[in-house]
Amino acid sequence: MQQTQKIATIAKSWFNPENPSLRKAIELTIKQGLFSKADIEFQLSVLRENVANGEIEEWAKRSSVSDQYQAKEKKVLCLHAGNLPLVGFQTALGTILSGVDYYGKLSRKDPWLLASFLDELKQAGLEHEIQYSTELTDFTNLKAGRIVFAGSEESVSEVKREILKLNASKKDADYIIRTAKFSIAYLDRWNDQIKDELVQSMLRYGGRGCRSVAIVVADFGLDEVKRELKHAVQEFWKENPQHQNPTPDFQYQYAYNEAVQRNQLWMENFLIQESEDLPEVDFTVNWVEGGMEKVRELKASFGAKVQSVYTVGNEIEGLNIEKLSKAQSPPLFWKPDGVDVLRALYTEQTGES
Repeated sequence: MQQTQKIATIAKSWFNPENPSLRKAIELTIKQGLFSKADIEFQLSVLRENVANGEIEEWAKRSSVSDQYQAKEKKVLCLHAGNLPLVGFQTALGTILSGVDYYGKLSRKDPWLLASFLDELKQAGLEHEIQYSTELTDFTNLKAGRIVFAGSEESVSEVKREILKLNASKKDADYIIRTAKFSIAYLDRWNDQIKDELVQSMLRYGGRGCRSVAIVVADFGLDEVKRELKHAVQEFWKENPQHQNPTPDFQYQYAYNEAVQRNQLWMENFLIQESEDLPEVDFTVNWVEGGMEKVRELKASFGAKVQSVYTVGNEIEGLNIEKLSKAQSPPLFWKPDGVDVLRALYTEQTGES
């Protein structure tokens, strides 16, 4: 565990608010208009607390990682998304903890924050390669044996073709692909705390994360909580005005709902509508009146598009659930698309089953 402890120590140092490298990365990200200061600080506070609580060591322990093994397949190429600040941190960290050589294709939408952390790891002289670039062509002839990819389901085939064209992977490379789009919340009761947790889960990062709630299943109808929800959303916007970004598609959806007399909560920059459809329009959340059986039905219907199912404390038979309060602040060892990247890579390297 010496390597794990070394990485944890570096991470704790990097997350120090006074770290000049981190501060510069934050400044560049804000200056270029990539993410707001509020969203960056929120993400940093979550990850900082995760690391301070020993979750790097806990993650390695859960995955039975040790320093004593010989890697069978050393090169892993990670293609990181850029929809949230530092969204690639967990994947990069898990890959490096597994002991392989890490090659990261960073998103041009988030090129500074993760790079700053990777630079500090490189300077620490770890026992394996750490390289990154925002250009996929920089990995030409890499011949990686594993590819970790986070992005839209529609882009998977194109990405695979481009990787093979560049000879960035072996022809028989294994892929860990993450394409979940949204999460579901189930509410069997209502109070001020649940209201605030729901608003945070829907609106943080503009609702662009796969952990962001886009469907609410509740034992009560939208009309029963409309007034309180509207007030809570407006209060969130006072503190986070950067999330008020309507789109033409969004405005069209409002007009359509009016035409078909669909119940909705319209707030010019955000829409909650009563619908069981697949949520596809930005800045909208679908509200469904129903119980646990309805949650299971929607989860089965939407399949891999659903990242997580949140509740306010109750279990749902047949489903893995998480607390709504942790929607935007998961532990480091949470499993995107149900996959623990550290465990997946480590067991592959060691040949464990």
